[in-house]
Amino acid sequence: MFGLNKLKEAKDKAIQMKAALSQLDFEGKSQNGMVSIQCTGDKRFHTLEINDSIFKIRTREEVQDMILEAIDQAQTMADMKIKEEMNKIMPNIPGMGDLGL
Repeated sequence: MFGLNKLKEAKDKAIQMKAALSQLDFEGKSQNGMVSIQCTGDKRFHTLEINDSIFKIRTREEVQDMILEAIDQAQTMADMKIKEEMNKIMPNIPGMGDLGL
């Protein structure tokens, strides 16, 4: 059985992990590599780079789609790392499921 002390310890570790993840960067790129974006582990986006040449050959909507594609990839990478780290803290706690920090 998972006692209250263990649960508090896991919660404290999760808070520490969340702070550590907020210091990590995750990069997402569009499939063609013309757009890249970076976010932290707490999903704060801070860098967006768009190759200038893309505006000459793509429509506004296509560029917007590339940006969204890069955002999705960065978020997915951050989510995978969060899940990996959460599994280290709370590997098999019944009923806890995905806490999704």
